[in-house]
Amino acid sequence: MKTKLLTSLTISAVVLGAIGITTQAAESKGSTSADAEFITGLRPDPGKPEEGPKDPELVDPDPDPKDPSKPKPLPESNGVYVTHLPNFSFGSDNKTELRTAEYQALLEKRTKNKGTEIFYMPHSVQVADVSGNDLTTWNLSVTQDEAFKTVGETSKILTNSRIRIYGNTFTSSAYSSDELAGKLSGLALGSVDTFGSYSEIPVGKDSLTVLANKTPGFTLNSFSSAVFKEGYITDDYTAAKTPNAVKYEGVRLNVPANDKSQAKAYVANLTWTLTVEP
Repeated sequence: MKTKLLTSLTISAVVLGAIGITTQAAESKGSTSADAEFITGLRPDPGKPEEGPKDPELVDPDPDPKDPSKPKPLPESNGVYVTHLPNFSFGSDNKTELRTAEYQALLEKRTKNKGTEIFYMPHSVQVADVSGNDLTTWNLSVTQDEAFKTVGETSKILTNSRIRIYGNTFTSSAYSSDELAGKLSGLALGSVDTFGSYSEIPVGKDSLTVLANKTPGFTLNSFSSAVFKEGYITDDYTAAKTPNAVKYEGVRLNVPANDKSQAKAYVANLTWTLTVEP
């Protein structure tokens, strides 16, 4: 009997240990505070146009043509900064023609790591929004000040020649391409010629919108870019893949035969205007 009793007591002790004994804990709470205040951000370095959301891959600022040791002056207003504008070069090997001709632009030179890494990619514009205002909208447009002309006292003018843009891809550091539909707007590409649909940069008083955010606050804390090529893929343009300035189909110079282009160098200036509200 004693053996059976001891066994029974031992089992009972194990069961009680496994179940445990619960008690109600007393609680006492206190409170503290935390605060943070933000102001409009500073101009960021440009980012390589690519889909988000991801931290942008930064590239070097464009050098000022007048002083390469300084960045190129770019438009800004109320915390919205243009971080890249393109220079269009159509090269020096364009043969004069008996009829209207179009000449492709060279890919644009871009650099990283203070110029130690060089690559070429399609022309693009880019805007960074660090306004800190969820009502912000903006518009970036371009006009060509005067017709292409030679430099000198007796300038030769290409009165009717125009820069045409045949491709456009939107990218964002915060949104995928599907999320940009109906949010960002830009080149209409409404005219058509033998090379496809295009928009033309006007000469004189008119301007052409190349990139705009019409949805208040949509671009806040992000880069937005328009790349002048259909189906642009950022990984296609690196120091390894595109180390040279070759011509591409996204931007062309249309030169009618009646402009009577001569074997000379022609230049033109473009003015880019950023409008920000509120």
